[in-house]
Amino acid sequence: MNQSYEKQSIENNPMEASYDRPMGVTLLAILLVFGGLATLVTQMIAFNNLNETASLIGVSGYFFQGAMVFLGLLGVTAGVGTWLGKKWGWWLALFYFAYAVIRNINVIISITSMLELYAGAYDVLIPAYLKYGVRIIWNGALLVYLCGETVTTFFKNEAVKKWKALLIVFGICVFIYIIGTVFNGLVV
Repeated sequence: MNQSYEKQSIENNPMEASYDRPMGVTLLAILLVFGGLATLVTQMIAFNNLNETASLIGVSGYFFQGAMVFLGLLGVTAGVGTWLGKKWGWWLALFYFAYAVIRNINVIISITSMLELYAGAYDVLIPAYLKYGVRIIWNGALLVYLCGETVTTFFKNEAVKKWKALLIVFGICVFIYIIGTVFNGLVV
């Protein structure tokens, strides 16, 4: 067969191309889709309970439900893009895990103020710090993996400066938390 024809065929039908997707990227894609779907299904099943929980912690039900939908759709979309090896999938996955780091840092910061609401139940303090600390480390490790040379080569993002990419996604996360705080204060 003519090499020029093979190259043209692959360009016209990307499914015929040979993708050397790293195993970690495959696992991350599955994890993202599964986690996103689980978030959406859980939200549908526990819709009323989530509204009650939102009011217990002093957050608007609309805000809380919106955040759940956002996380679920973000996970599914990032997983699909990651599976397909799309640059936007890499960016969304990077954002998803950066958001998880910021979200868990926020929880750690909020733990002591939550204790005041529950009459100082200090027996939950250490396990909570450990739980959310491990989540920060886990999501941070996934960010490091996504910025690795093998992964960025697969996504054809070698030219992207990783520190700039991380700065961008963390900046967006902080912006979302600021907007969320202001919006939640207006809606509660």
